[in-house]
Order: sequence, then C-alpha cells, then structure tokens
Amino acid sequence: YQRRVHGTAEMPDMYAEDEYDIAGFTVGAVEKAKLIDGSKVKVGDLLIGLPSSGIHSNGFSLVRKVILKDHHLDLQQHYPELNGKLGEVLLTPTRIYVKPVLELLQMVDVHAICHITGGGFDENIPRVLKERQGVEINE
Repeated sequence: YQRRVHGTAEMPDMYAEDEYDIAGFTVGAVEKAKLIDGSKVKVGDLLIGLPSSGIHSNGFSLVRKVILKDHHLDLQQHYPELNGKLGEVLLTPTRIYVKPVLELLQMVDVHAICHITGGGFDENIPRVLKERQGVEINE
C-alpha cells in the first residue's frame, strides 16, 4: 500500500528573501494485511482519544493570524489558563503519537484511526465511518 502526501507551506509574511526553514518528516510502512482502513468499523465500537500536546504544525498559520495579526496578543504575557507565557506555550514541541498508537495496536483490534487536522472532529472522524454511522464523544 502506498500513499503520497505532499504540500508546500507558503508563508511570505514569515520569511525574508534569504531565509529558509528546515523541516523533518517520518515515513512508515505497513503490510497490506495489517492496513487499518476503517472497513471493520461497526456500531458499538469504542472511540479512544489521545490528548494533544497543543497546537501542531498545520495549525500555526491560523494561530499566527489570530494571535498576532487579528488580536495583537503579547507573546510574553502569562495566561493562567495556559499555565505559562503564550510564546512559551506555542513553542511546546509537537507530540509524536507513534508510541501510544503502537501500544494500543498491541492491546486491542483497532478498526480505524483518525488524524484530527484542521477540519476537527466534524471533518475527520466521518472519513472512517460507514453511511448512517455516527459517534458520541463524552469528555
């Protein structure tokens, strides 16, 4: 099974002409028989959510717009609800979810996996559901 994903981040307001950014990525492989494609999803399955460590890479364009351009928030300001200065919280490294997902795969028969991106729950979870299926999420 092979899937190609590419993208280019265009951020002209972020970098000067002679500046550049270095980014890393990971590549994985799976045997076709072990592919988790959502085909086993059925009524009564349990949805398990992993906590996020904060804003991840795909969200920073929107965050910069809202925090810096729209609201002109001070990155040095301490926010009690964030337990720290805004700028420091934004620099929290992105959590890599491989280890907890691999542990879960060893414990249970996982029927689907969703990567919750910019579309949130509403756009990402339905991708693994069959027609007339839904989910109930309790905090």
